[in-house]
Amino acid sequence: MATGKITKRAVDAVQPGPSDAFLWDDELRGFGLKVTPSGKRSYVYQYRIGGRGAKTKRWTIGSHGSPWTATTARAEAERLALLVGQGVDPVEAERVRRKQAETLGFKDYVDTFTDAYLKTEWGDSWPLAKRRLEMYAVPLLKDRPLPEIRAGEIVAIFDKVRDKPALARNLHAVLRKLFNWAEKRDDINVSPMHKIDPPAGAKARKRVLNDDELLALWRATYSLNDPFGPFVRTLVCTLQRRSEVAGLAWPELAHNEQLWRLPGERAKNDADHLVPLNALATAELDLLGWKRRGLLFTTTGKTPISGFSRMKGILDAKMLVELQRIYDERADLAGEPAEKAVIPAWRLHDIRRTGTTRMQGLGVQIEVTEKVINHLSGETAGIRGVYNLWEYLDEKRRALDAWGGWLDNLVSGRTADNVVPIAAARA
Repeated sequence: MATGKITKRAVDAVQPGPSDAFLWDDELRGFGLKVTPSGKRSYVYQYRIGGRGAKTKRWTIGSHGSPWTATTARAEAERLALLVGQGVDPVEAERVRRKQAETLGFKDYVDTFTDAYLKTEWGDSWPLAKRRLEMYAVPLLKDRPLPEIRAGEIVAIFDKVRDKPALARNLHAVLRKLFNWAEKRDDINVSPMHKIDPPAGAKARKRVLNDDELLALWRATYSLNDPFGPFVRTLVCTLQRRSEVAGLAWPELAHNEQLWRLPGERAKNDADHLVPLNALATAELDLLGWKRRGLLFTTTGKTPISGFSRMKGILDAKMLVELQRIYDERADLAGEPAEKAVIPAWRLHDIRRTGTTRMQGLGVQIEVTEKVINHLSGETAGIRGVYNLWEYLDEKRRALDAWGGWLDNLVSGRTADNVVPIAAARA
């Protein structure tokens, strides 16, 4: 076994033979030069993990030539020696890295996440969510294995869309969900999104449906094909998010307790949530017929409803007709000309704001309305929020009962005299 310091002169001096020839460095143990019978020269590092009885492994640093010279190869061998000294097996680490690159490369993982999560949980908004990932995240992260992606790389994505606050927040939401989903699957240890605050968003929406619009909305839902009508009415009664109501499954509901247990993996903020069911919500579920399994709102029997944009277009048209009817009836009673119905642009998400705004008028405290719609802030976003799942349950029930009572009076045409504001009920 030839030994000596591996230098450029020594590398050039080793002549090929009938079999592989080796020159082992006499200063850095394990560092060697391999010369094949064809004359190809390459640098190697040989080592053991686990003592003398362990199997000897050989790592090929690279072929002689740019970038590997005697000097650069020695520096790499020193790095490998340091890893081995720390108990890290370079061969095994490379095997894991290659496997991660094949199965956990960000670009391919976007497809995995889309098929296994977005398509079932994000309704008809999943194509837009995937497109955002492909347009803004994939060009920067490319095939980087998920476990290697750091917060700084994610921040660079948001730097590219700094002038588009609404896009930045939407992109943050889908990236946060992707990495949290990967963490729950043990594909990564910790999500890098934990270190990144949501970007400042666009100007907050303030659209609140007035009483006439809300009544017209409720009436218009009966013109929608099932299960879209019951879905929208349940959305109004519970004030939860569109995707959460769309994906509602019967096992999440406790009939006797009049309670909906929303699991964190289906919630936008990943937080488990208890939603008391008021009488109006329970009545809607009674009409559907309580079951033990399956989804409430589905057209396939296997996936939640989608096609919300098309549904919203139909709903808007029907809603305008109902609003005009309300104006006409009111004008007839007053003996005055009816005004022309116009409905400013609104979104399904505005229903939540409409309900919480009405709750304020009924005396519900702001922290309770935040609990009702599963908003986390301050101390409730940390450990306390995890362990106090049942906190505010009674207050949430009273708030949603008050909302349901007020709404029932609105849609039935009764006066609101029997809806007692929360503050008065506490007095």
